[in-house]
Amino acid sequence: MHKIRIGYRLVLLSLVVSTGSIFTALFQRGTLPPTGLQSHVTRWWHRNIARSLGVKVHVYGTPRKQATLFVSNHISPFDITALGSVLPVRCLSKAEVRGWPLLGWLATRAGTLYIARGGKQAASNANRAMAEALATKHNVLLFAEGTITDGNVKKFHSRLIQSAVDTGSHVQPVAVRYPCPEGNKVHSAALTTDNMRFIEAAKRLISAKQLEVEIYFAEAVSAENKSRDELASYAEAEVRRLVESSPVCCTNANVTPESNHI
Repeated sequence: MHKIRIGYRLVLLSLVVSTGSIFTALFQRGTLPPTGLQSHVTRWWHRNIARSLGVKVHVYGTPRKQATLFVSNHISPFDITALGSVLPVRCLSKAEVRGWPLLGWLATRAGTLYIARGGKQAASNANRAMAEALATKHNVLLFAEGTITDGNVKKFHSRLIQSAVDTGSHVQPVAVRYPCPEGNKVHSAALTTDNMRFIEAAKRLISAKQLEVEIYFAEAVSAENKSRDELASYAEAEVRRLVESSPVCCTNANVTPESNHI
């Protein structure tokens, strides 16, 4: 049964990648407005990747529609697909992704923003690119921990939140969880590390059983008259609260399910 499940998912995933690549070449232009054809194509792409892998995405709360910096924790490469299936958002990713075969091209055409980690001007250049996107009413996604984690929320760094301050945009915290049927904090298929090769992380997802993702949108706040440190502290506290609470507790805390399954 395990081999049949993997084979079935690989066939579906191949079809999605082939079709999505054609759509990307035809319709994507390296940007991602919050509405319109490009937005629909990108969400189609992410939704069908989730379906092909048998992953259910549960959404709680309501995301803002545009000119929002979404600040999230980061557990798995699948976070981008899960969030991309819910809303049109331009993700800030490490510059190495741009050079990946096929995936780098797809990501760039879909409006991904890049940061060259370790460079002297890396943060300034990334802030400028994010601010330009926000100024044109696009959504941007920032994984503020700066690394993939084991499910325990780490410190949210504030430097790249400056883009929201500079443009007077809204910041909305987003919590991502991968509940485990065995009672562990994170489903083992979602766990990965910065040193793990992408292909190994993909194998885990393809072979996973009962993998689900929970996405919680906290209350958005305006960046006007706030410092980047204040915004980072707020986002970290909200994400930590949501990650450490059960879904029932989160629902009681004014976070209600918007849609159950992708």
